Amino acid sequence: MSQPLLELDVLKTFAAGIDVGSFARAAEKVGRSQSAVSLQMKKLEEQLNIAIFEKQGRSLALTAAGKTLYDYAKRMLELNEEAVGAVRGIAVDGEVRFGMSVDFENTWLPATLARFTRSHGNVTVEIRIDRNAVLSAQIERGEVDIALLFTHDGGPGSERIADVGMAWLGRPDLAWKPEQPLPLLLLEQPCVFTHAALQALDAARVKWRIVATSPSLGGLWAAAEAGMGLTVRTGLSMPRSLTDLGTTLALPPLPSVGLFIKQSVKAGGPAVMRLRQALLDVLQEQL
Repeated sequence: MSQPLLELDVLKTFAAGIDVGSFARAAEKVGRSQSAVSLQMKKLEEQLNIAIFEKQGRSLALTAAGKTLYDYAKRMLELNEEAVGAVRGIAVDGEVRFGMSVDFENTWLPATLARFTRSHGNVTVEIRIDRNAVLSAQIERGEVDIALLFTHDGGPGSERIADVGMAWLGRPDLAWKPEQPLPLLLLEQPCVFTHAALQALDAARVKWRIVATSPSLGGLWAAAEAGMGLTVRTGLSMPRSLTDLGTTLALPPLPSVGLFIKQSVKAGGPAVMRLRQALLDVLQEQL
């Protein structure tokens, strides 16, 4: 008996449903109707002649076979992506100056570089990790070709990817009483997060004091994990030892901040565009 050939489109939908926790949401992500997705999953089980889903209350869970299929589906999709990228990128060369906010140097930066360099070995990537305001200025001066950063207004050559909420982050056991000044851990100015934090506290008439400043995000995380005070960032790259204390400490709400891909008006060419696409692919998966 010949082995069935699994369709990558179906595996993409299957993996997307597991990743986002709902095939209704997966239908939106892959651009299909819910009924079409349900039919795909039914045909997938029929093709394999084994159950890959099982009922758990009102939700679906994976059987042991389903978990195995999910692992293979992710590998097959990654290999397909790598093959397409290698074929398309084989003739692409040059250099890209790529900037990324300090928030993502240990999360999205490795994923983006891995995705890009596997299929664009002839492209040299110069990496700049810095604060958002610094990267934005470097883009405008043409010193960086493309960057991922937080800002309220990306300006020319920018694309808003998402709006992300800011949060008061600190150790769960942080001791603070409202009659005391709130201990703050902040990046050096100019910083969109520092500005938002101080503005919110002043508007709510909450006393504050800066107990630590740092030129790097690693310094802030270290101070926060030591219990020195609170910092304000998004939860996207927050260490597991920290948590959002805004509600617990009855602190004033914070605004959202835009996540932008910003490209220099002086930058162009296939290498920059391929790196931009690799970055968009990573963001689509992670957000």
